[in-house]
Amino acid sequence: MSFRTRFNITESATEALIKFMKLVLTEIGGDDFNDFPNSMFLTKKALGIKDRFQHFVPCSKCHKLYQKQEVVNFRQDNMLTIMKCRHVEFPNSSIRKSRLCNIPLSQKIAVSTNRTVIRPNLIFPFCEIRQQLASMYRHPHFEINLRHWANRQHFDNIITDVYDGQVWQTLKESSEDDSPNFFRDEVADSHLGLMLNLDWFQPYDGTVYSIGVIYAAICNLPRDIRFKRENLLTLGLLPRPSEVSLHKINHYLALIVDELESLWDGITINQTNECKNGKRIRAALILVSCDIPAARKICGHVSALVSCHRCKKKANYENRQHNFAGMDNFDDWFFMRDPIEHRQNALEWRYCNSDASRKRFVKQNGVRWSELLRLPYFDPIKFITIDPMHCLFLGIARWIVKRIWIDEGILTSNSLNKIQKKMNEFQIPSDLG
Repeated sequence: MSFRTRFNITESATEALIKFMKLVLTEIGGDDFNDFPNSMFLTKKALGIKDRFQHFVPCSKCHKLYQKQEVVNFRQDNMLTIMKCRHVEFPNSSIRKSRLCNIPLSQKIAVSTNRTVIRPNLIFPFCEIRQQLASMYRHPHFEINLRHWANRQHFDNIITDVYDGQVWQTLKESSEDDSPNFFRDEVADSHLGLMLNLDWFQPYDGTVYSIGVIYAAICNLPRDIRFKRENLLTLGLLPRPSEVSLHKINHYLALIVDELESLWDGITINQTNECKNGKRIRAALILVSCDIPAARKICGHVSALVSCHRCKKKANYENRQHNFAGMDNFDDWFFMRDPIEHRQNALEWRYCNSDASRKRFVKQNGVRWSELLRLPYFDPIKFITIDPMHCLFLGIARWIVKRIWIDEGILTSNSLNKIQKKMNEFQIPSDLG
């Protein structure tokens, strides 16, 4: 299995390799290798490897999720039948509330002359967060690493990591006025801060075939090991062949948010490396760190081409293109958006009863519903990072500085010299980048 992971081999190729190995071993050793497995299923069974994922079947149109067993065992008149999606997109519409999606979720496959099976069209593998955390807490040094942030060196007025930020230092355990901070030294290894990421990638060359991955990093861990594979929480693999559009991502997020709600209330891990009698832990989603389109999609914001998600700045539309030029009305828009207003608008979006009314609402308010808003502590404004990769690598930051700040006279030569002098004093951590 480590060979398969290292060289990124597909399951079909791995199974072919196992069968080839059996043929070679049988030729060499004869009957001594009759019990050698000849399939992935038998190999996993022999090695005691269990699939940690739950499997759901998404609709290819609306992305509503169904239990896999419900789909593959669906029957009508005691006959195996292809199940169709029963999702209603607009349940509050008097006209559309009876319109089912009705897209087939599977297909019939004849495996022999007298036997037919139901095979889902798409599969969404999902792994419980608590299950992965229980496994991590059994590793030596995991709890020690979680506590490192409480013992690190502090610098006045210098932000060196997420722990120096406002969210980490001010997030409360509850909404009560006298509630203690969620992150504090005495619970450094049991109160976790999670960073959510969603990205799509092309596993094959020469074809359009996108697969999405939702995963989370544990911010308590030191930065040099925080993003190693063994320390990441794999939450789900979004099905092919293209990216999930807009609010339809909520069907996948709902399972994750269910888990996050339980983690916010607190769960008990039966045994950890340091606590043989179990440990109670809590976790909070404090950061959504994706590229701009994915972050907007996850948190329910309108496209970055239209407006900023943090302030009230809106794009101009000229020559069929959006742009953010113009600083004349600076005082009219340069202030933080209100997360309470965002939640209220997102709730109102859910009551729209047609695609057209949703589009009008988003155009006016810039907000869609996101399942992350079910988390009582989640701030859809502050908990999103600025996309550093695209800002730097695609030259967006350079364009803003040159075209707006310099060309419009906001930054003078004297100002630029002062900025450069300050930048020369920066000391970049060795484990960054």
